Amino acid sequence: MTIDWVYMRFCKGLYAVLFVVFGFGCAAAAHAQAGVYIGYQATQLRGITCFEPAPLQCSSTGGRVNPAGWQAGAYYDFRNVGPMRLGVDFRGGVMHSNKSATSSAGGGDSTVLNNALLGVRGSFHTPISWLNPYVQVSAGYARSNATLPFGESQTPPLQPRLEDNYIMYEGFAGLSIPIFSMIDLRPIEVGIGNMNRVGNSGAPVDGPSSVGVLSIGASVVFHLPSSR
Repeated sequence: MTIDWVYMRFCKGLYAVLFVVFGFGCAAAAHAQAGVYIGYQATQLRGITCFEPAPLQCSSTGGRVNPAGWQAGAYYDFRNVGPMRLGVDFRGGVMHSNKSATSSAGGGDSTVLNNALLGVRGSFHTPISWLNPYVQVSAGYARSNATLPFGESQTPPLQPRLEDNYIMYEGFAGLSIPIFSMIDLRPIEVGIGNMNRVGNSGAPVDGPSSVGVLSIGASVVFHLPSSR
Protein backbone atom coordinates (compact mmCIF):
# COMPACT_ATOMS: atom_id res chain seq x y z
CA MET A 1 0.00 0.00 0.00
CA THR A 2 1.67 3.20 -1.16
CA ILE A 3 1.28 6.78 0.08
CA ASP A 4 -0.08 7.72 -3.38
CA TRP A 5 -2.81 5.07 -3.03
CA VAL A 6 -3.71 6.29 0.47
CA TYR A 7 -3.84 9.90 -0.69
CA MET A 8 -6.01 9.03 -3.69
CA ARG A 9 -8.45 7.14 -1.47
CA PHE A 10 -8.48 10.02 1.03
CA CYS A 11 -9.36 12.53 -1.71
CA LYS A 12 -12.14 10.28 -3.02
CA GLY A 13 -13.46 10.07 0.53
CA LEU A 14 -13.41 13.86 0.79
CA TYR A 15 -15.55 14.28 -2.32
CA ALA A 16 -17.96 11.59 -1.12
CA VAL A 17 -18.39 13.29 2.25
CA LEU A 18 -18.97 16.67 0.56
CA PHE A 19 -21.73 15.08 -1.51
CA VAL A 20 -23.34 13.38 1.50
CA VAL A 21 -23.17 16.49 3.67
CA PHE A 22 -24.82 18.66 1.04
CA GLY A 23 -27.42 16.00 0.28
CA PHE A 24 -28.29 15.66 3.95
CA GLY A 25 -28.55 19.42 4.18
CA CYS A 26 -31.09 19.44 1.34
CA ALA A 27 -33.19 16.83 3.15
CA ALA A 28 -33.12 18.87 6.36
CA ALA A 29 -33.52 22.32 4.82
CA ALA A 30 -36.21 23.40 7.26
CA HIS A 31 -33.98 22.86 10.27
CA ALA A 32 -30.39 23.45 9.16
CA GLN A 33 -28.15 25.48 6.91
CA ALA A 34 -25.95 23.83 4.32
CA GLY A 35 -23.87 24.90 1.37
CA VAL A 36 -20.87 24.25 -0.83
CA TYR A 37 -18.17 26.66 -1.97
CA ILE A 38 -15.29 26.98 -4.38
CA GLY A 39 -12.58 29.63 -4.41
CA TYR A 40 -8.95 30.62 -4.72
CA GLN A 41 -6.43 30.63 -1.89
CA ALA A 42 -2.84 31.80 -1.48
CA THR A 43 -0.85 30.16 1.33
CA GLN A 44 2.51 31.16 2.74
CA LEU A 45 4.65 28.40 4.22
CA ARG A 46 7.23 29.74 6.69
CA GLY A 47 10.37 28.58 8.49
CA ILE A 48 11.83 26.51 5.63
CA THR A 49 15.58 25.80 5.36
CA CYS A 50 17.40 26.90 2.19
CA PHE A 51 20.01 24.28 1.21
CA GLU A 52 21.88 26.41 -1.34
CA PRO A 53 25.49 27.22 -0.32
CA ALA A 54 26.46 30.90 -0.12
CA PRO A 55 26.45 33.09 -2.14
CA LEU A 56 23.64 31.28 -4.01
CA GLN A 57 20.05 31.92 -2.97
CA CYS A 58 16.89 29.88 -3.15
CA SER A 59 14.37 30.96 -5.76
CA SER A 60 11.95 31.85 -2.93
CA THR A 61 13.89 33.69 -0.25
CA GLY A 62 13.51 34.29 3.49
CA GLY A 63 12.58 30.70 4.29
CA ARG A 64 9.12 31.32 2.81
CA VAL A 65 7.26 30.12 -0.25
CA ASN A 66 3.76 31.02 -1.47
CA PRO A 67 1.84 28.23 -3.21
CA ALA A 68 -1.61 29.20 -4.45
CA GLY A 69 -4.54 27.41 -6.07
CA TRP A 70 -8.11 26.24 -5.78
CA GLN A 71 -10.00 25.14 -2.70
CA ALA A 72 -13.48 23.63 -2.39
CA GLY A 73 -15.59 22.54 0.54
CA ALA A 74 -18.97 22.14 2.18
CA TYR A 75 -20.46 23.28 5.47
CA TYR A 76 -23.42 22.21 7.57
CA ASP A 77 -24.72 24.53 10.32
CA PHE A 78 -27.03 22.73 12.71
CA ARG A 79 -27.36 24.49 16.08
CA ASN A 80 -27.77 27.96 17.60
CA VAL A 81 -25.48 28.71 20.53
CA GLY A 82 -26.28 32.20 21.79
CA PRO A 83 -25.61 34.65 18.94
CA MET A 84 -23.63 32.02 17.03
CA ARG A 85 -24.78 29.42 14.53
CA LEU A 86 -22.61 26.32 15.12
CA GLY A 87 -21.65 23.96 12.32
CA VAL A 88 -19.00 21.80 10.65
CA ASP A 89 -16.89 22.42 7.57
CA PHE A 90 -15.01 20.00 5.30
CA ARG A 91 -12.60 21.41 2.70
CA GLY A 92 -9.75 20.45 0.44
CA GLY A 93 -7.18 22.43 -1.54
CA VAL A 94 -4.59 21.98 -4.30
CA MET A 95 -1.87 24.66 -4.43
CA HIS A 96 1.48 25.07 -6.15
CA SER A 97 4.30 27.53 -6.79
CA ASN A 98 7.00 27.74 -9.46
CA LYS A 99 9.55 28.76 -6.80
CA SER A 100 11.32 26.79 -4.09
CA ALA A 101 12.45 27.83 -0.59
CA THR A 102 15.01 24.98 -0.50
CA SER A 103 16.69 25.34 -3.89
CA SER A 104 17.62 27.86 -6.58
CA ALA A 105 15.76 25.69 -9.09
CA GLY A 106 12.31 26.70 -10.27
CA GLY A 107 9.55 25.72 -12.64
CA GLY A 108 6.10 24.22 -12.50
CA ASP A 109 5.24 22.49 -9.21
CA SER A 110 8.56 23.39 -7.57
CA THR A 111 6.43 23.59 -4.44
CA VAL A 112 3.11 21.78 -4.02
CA LEU A 113 0.64 21.73 -1.13
CA ASN A 114 -2.45 19.52 -1.04
CA ASN A 115 -4.69 19.32 2.01
CA ALA A 116 -8.00 18.07 3.39
CA LEU A 117 -9.34 19.64 6.60
CA LEU A 118 -12.34 19.03 8.86
CA GLY A 119 -13.38 21.85 11.16
CA VAL A 120 -15.88 23.41 13.54
CA ARG A 121 -17.26 26.80 12.49
CA GLY A 122 -19.39 29.52 14.01
CA SER A 123 -21.22 32.14 11.97
CA PHE A 124 -22.82 35.31 13.28
CA HIS A 125 -25.60 37.70 12.25
CA THR A 126 -24.80 41.37 12.70
CA PRO A 127 -26.87 44.59 12.78
CA ILE A 128 -25.76 44.99 9.16
CA SER A 129 -28.00 42.34 7.61
CA TRP A 130 -25.83 41.75 4.55
CA LEU A 131 -22.62 41.22 6.54
CA ASN A 132 -22.15 37.80 8.15
CA PRO A 133 -18.75 37.05 9.73
CA TYR A 134 -17.61 33.56 10.66
CA VAL A 135 -14.72 31.88 12.47
CA GLN A 136 -13.47 28.35 12.14
CA VAL A 137 -10.89 25.91 13.51
CA SER A 138 -9.85 23.04 11.24
CA ALA A 139 -7.40 20.15 11.31
CA GLY A 140 -6.50 17.33 8.97
CA TYR A 141 -3.99 15.99 6.46
CA ALA A 142 -1.56 17.84 4.20
CA ARG A 143 1.05 16.73 1.71
CA SER A 144 3.89 18.93 0.46
CA ASN A 145 7.44 18.96 -0.89
CA ALA A 146 8.09 22.46 0.52
CA THR A 147 10.92 21.43 2.89
CA LEU A 148 12.59 18.93 0.56
CA PRO A 149 15.52 19.90 -1.68
CA PHE A 150 15.79 18.93 -5.31
CA GLY A 151 18.12 16.03 -6.17
CA GLU A 152 21.82 16.72 -5.77
CA SER A 153 22.34 16.52 -9.52
CA GLN A 154 20.46 19.09 -11.55
CA THR A 155 21.60 17.56 -14.85
CA PRO A 156 19.08 15.33 -16.67
CA PRO A 157 17.56 13.09 -15.60
CA LEU A 158 16.44 15.16 -12.60
CA GLN A 159 15.72 13.40 -9.35
CA PRO A 160 11.97 13.08 -8.71
CA ARG A 161 10.54 15.41 -6.08
CA LEU A 162 9.41 13.56 -2.99
CA GLU A 163 6.62 14.77 -0.69
CA ASP A 164 6.17 14.73 3.08
CA ASN A 165 2.97 13.97 4.98
CA TYR A 166 1.77 16.42 7.63
CA ILE A 167 -0.85 16.91 10.27
CA MET A 168 -2.18 20.39 9.53
CA TYR A 169 -4.27 22.69 11.68
CA GLU A 170 -5.46 26.19 10.89
CA GLY A 171 -7.83 28.82 12.27
CA PHE A 172 -9.87 30.90 9.82
CA ALA A 173 -11.92 34.10 9.94
CA GLY A 174 -13.92 35.57 7.08
CA LEU A 175 -16.98 37.42 5.86
CA SER A 176 -19.98 36.20 3.90
CA ILE A 177 -22.11 38.62 1.84
CA PRO A 178 -25.41 37.50 0.20
CA ILE A 179 -25.61 38.48 -3.47
CA PHE A 180 -28.52 36.25 -4.60
CA SER A 181 -31.05 34.08 -2.78
CA MET A 182 -28.84 30.99 -3.06
CA ILE A 183 -25.40 32.54 -3.63
CA ASP A 184 -23.04 34.30 -1.22
CA LEU A 185 -19.68 35.91 -1.81
CA ARG A 186 -16.80 35.46 0.62
CA PRO A 187 -14.62 38.41 -0.38
CA ILE A 188 -11.92 37.53 2.13
CA GLU A 189 -10.92 34.69 4.40
CA VAL A 190 -7.66 34.71 6.38
CA GLY A 191 -6.05 31.83 8.21
CA ILE A 192 -3.12 31.06 10.48
CA GLY A 193 -1.82 27.67 11.56
CA ASN A 194 0.91 25.08 11.34
CA MET A 195 1.94 21.81 9.71
CA ASN A 196 3.78 19.05 11.63
CA ARG A 197 5.50 16.34 9.59
CA VAL A 198 4.52 12.71 10.14
CA GLY A 199 7.29 10.21 9.39
CA ASN A 200 9.57 11.07 6.48
CA SER A 201 9.55 10.81 2.71
CA GLY A 202 12.68 8.69 2.52
CA ALA A 203 14.74 11.61 1.25
CA PRO A 204 18.36 11.70 2.52
CA VAL A 205 18.00 15.40 3.41
CA ASP A 206 14.92 17.17 4.74
CA GLY A 207 14.06 20.49 6.33
CA PRO A 208 12.24 21.37 9.56
CA SER A 209 9.45 19.10 10.78
CA SER A 210 7.24 22.08 11.70
CA VAL A 211 6.13 24.65 9.10
CA GLY A 212 4.14 27.81 9.78
CA VAL A 213 1.07 28.53 7.66
CA LEU A 214 -0.61 31.81 6.69
CA SER A 215 -3.38 32.00 4.10
CA ILE A 216 -5.74 34.42 2.40
CA GLY A 217 -8.52 33.55 -0.01
CA ALA A 218 -11.91 34.30 -1.49
CA SER A 219 -14.75 32.06 -2.65
CA VAL A 220 -18.30 31.80 -3.94
CA VAL A 221 -20.84 29.92 -1.81
CA PHE A 222 -23.91 28.06 -3.12
CA HIS A 223 -26.39 27.36 -0.33
CA LEU A 224 -29.94 26.29 0.35
CA PRO A 225 -32.62 29.03 0.22
CA SER A 226 -33.44 28.31 3.88
CA SER A 227 -29.90 29.16 4.99
CA ARG A 228 -30.68 32.88 5.07
